[in-house]
Amino acid sequence: MSERSAPGMAFWEDAAEDEAHQRYRTLLRTIGDGIFQLDVEGRFVAVNDVIAELTGYAYDELLGEGIADVLDTDGSAIEREIERLRTNPAEQSGLLEVPVRTADENLVLCEIRVNPFDEDESLRGAVGTVREISRRDRTELDWRKQHREFEYEGESYEITRDLQESEERLRLALQAGELGMWELDLQTRESPVRSPQHDRIFGYEQPREEWSFEIFLEHVHPEDREFVEHSFEEAFETGTWEFDCRITRADEEQRWIAAQGEFYYDTDGEPVRAIGVVQDVTEQKENEKYLEDAKSRLEAATEAGAVGTWEWHVPDDRIVVGASFADQFGIDPDAAREGVPLEQFVSSIHEADRERVREKIETAVETCGEYEAEYRVRNADDELRWVVARGHVECDENGNPLTFPGTLTDITDRKRAELEAENQSRQLETLFQVLPVGAVVADGDGTLLKANDVAEEIWGGDVFDAESVEEYDKYSAVWADTGEPVDPEEWTMAQVLRGESVTDPNVYEIHAFDGERRIIMEHGKPVRNAAGDVIRAIVTLTDITERKTYEQRLEESNERLEQFAYAASHDLQEPLRMITSYLELLERRYGDDLDEDAEEFIGFAVAGADRMREMIDGLLDYARVDTKGEPFEPVDLDGVLDETLDTLRMKIDESGAEIAAESLPRVRGDETQLRQLFQNLLSNAMEYSGDGAPRIRVEAERVGETWAVAVRDEGIGIDADEQDRVFDVFERLHGREEHPGTGIGLALCERIVERHGGEIRVESEPGEGTTFTFTLPAV
Repeated sequence: MSERSAPGMAFWEDAAEDEAHQRYRTLLRTIGDGIFQLDVEGRFVAVNDVIAELTGYAYDELLGEGIADVLDTDGSAIEREIERLRTNPAEQSGLLEVPVRTADENLVLCEIRVNPFDEDESLRGAVGTVREISRRDRTELDWRKQHREFEYEGESYEITRDLQESEERLRLALQAGELGMWELDLQTRESPVRSPQHDRIFGYEQPREEWSFEIFLEHVHPEDREFVEHSFEEAFETGTWEFDCRITRADEEQRWIAAQGEFYYDTDGEPVRAIGVVQDVTEQKENEKYLEDAKSRLEAATEAGAVGTWEWHVPDDRIVVGASFADQFGIDPDAAREGVPLEQFVSSIHEADRERVREKIETAVETCGEYEAEYRVRNADDELRWVVARGHVECDENGNPLTFPGTLTDITDRKRAELEAENQSRQLETLFQVLPVGAVVADGDGTLLKANDVAEEIWGGDVFDAESVEEYDKYSAVWADTGEPVDPEEWTMAQVLRGESVTDPNVYEIHAFDGERRIIMEHGKPVRNAAGDVIRAIVTLTDITERKTYEQRLEESNERLEQFAYAASHDLQEPLRMITSYLELLERRYGDDLDEDAEEFIGFAVAGADRMREMIDGLLDYARVDTKGEPFEPVDLDGVLDETLDTLRMKIDESGAEIAAESLPRVRGDETQLRQLFQNLLSNAMEYSGDGAPRIRVEAERVGETWAVAVRDEGIGIDADEQDRVFDVFERLHGREEHPGTGIGLALCERIVERHGGEIRVESEPGEGTTFTFTLPAV
């Protein structure tokens, strides 16, 4: 240590130092702060190697120099702090942030803490610590290694201060810093010696009377306890320990500490004592966590489309960005790395957004505030992209803007999704308003959210201003089929809010607020979230007053038609039976006396009576489609077709017909009437097949909530101007001599299909065949 010797430190290096001396020497080696001692004139009389390394001066250059000339560029801040503490010894040591000028003329920002010491009220000097702010995250282990190297390079020093005085000054230095020292007797596992700062780190305002390794472990977080014990066990082999762990202080506060230390051995090599330091590093850990989170956020931002960062040097109007950032604005990356005027970037912004962005930039610069803007920009490929820019303006103490750093993120995908969602929302809102039916939406808690114009017209005014469906009791209604009052729990909305889907509509008769009585039909469906809870209830309303009136009139007409058909069948059947009976009697009694013409005339009369009877029976079937039908239920059309083919088996065999069918669906309907429908259509197809054997195909196709069933033949077809007449009652397109029949079969088919809520149509070309297609409700 000849060139780097520090005579002021000689009291640490005497070969004859006692055990206490060695303990404090070891402690000094483990301290990461620079430590100094001043005389009464403010000159260095002792420094450690941290200060030498920090300043770049040799140790012999530091000793004897004034602290203001070396550490204090202000020239007086440290002297004022010493004077303040000397005159007010009860006050705590102050922490100064001072720029220190090094030997190579660099400035290093440091924290300096000083404590004066006196004797008989006379100032004898001061001790203190120095810490470089930019190196707070360096571990004490790094410093200790540097200290060890320094110690072994030099030679032993002469003690220049009384040992007791030196130990006292070191104690004051420890009190001025953030380190807590403790000594552990490995035989008793107790700690008889600790610095006041040690106990304060563990949350004790006053020093504890007792301390031991077990008490220390009680403070250690349970999840770290095993790790700490293992670290001490390893220290028996290595001689040193170093670790970070969490502790629970006496005031229940959770903190992080860093611990370091060494073991000391007896002459037999057995460890007898341990000396260590602890330091509260919670702030450092939080900073590390913050940096880690910031890094994660930055990585996430990059993955999410972050383009990069910028820094605008405001006074000389020079904005510096990376290549990807420049590319986003269509600017030469090489020029952007050197810096270009801000206007080059602003001019690339979409003209509709440009002025708004300029105003935001100007406001941030004028106020030294935050900046955030969302806008469109054309990149190097002339593609329009959406970006969001965020930054803040840094100003000097006079409020003059210096730099304007920030980040840019590409949000094109997100913005397109938002715009698409807004567009869909507008479309849905428009659709909601133009629906031909009324629509009402409620929240999952029953709050009425909206109703369209049709719903308000049905109820005769703006009646959906209620806050909740609980106010439904103000709406007056009865069940349309029974006339019984509708209970509040029976409203469609109440059912849907309970999670029910109302597909079989509720039909009410309401007394609307405009004084009219209307019959309405309501359907409803709940909307659920991922957990299955009802979050919306949607109800549609249809005014079916006119339809119900029509149905009522139709029902009355059907009743009158049935009465007529019954009367006709009853009143006409008897005369027809009489005519037929007397003709048959005449033929049996006088058959031998009748010539051929008379027998032919009698045959014509009997055949006419039979046709009249068939027509009356057909008319009666036609009239009774609605009144004598069975309730609708699921019907398998494959089974219906098979039964129909069995019924027509003789006719099929006689005609040589080939009937092919796809697999047919299940529908809701009256099985008996559907069997009649297939029988009439298949019979009709075989009758009008022409000269060849009938070729018939039956197939089905799903159309929304219905099935469309088609019966196709390759027969003689129907002229276009005659197709509208085929479903009329008693309408015949051919003479009875060519094709017998009553003229009611297709009319009956139409009536059956209409009862099932469907429709039937015909498509045909003369000579190319005919297709009858009808719709039935799907199951």
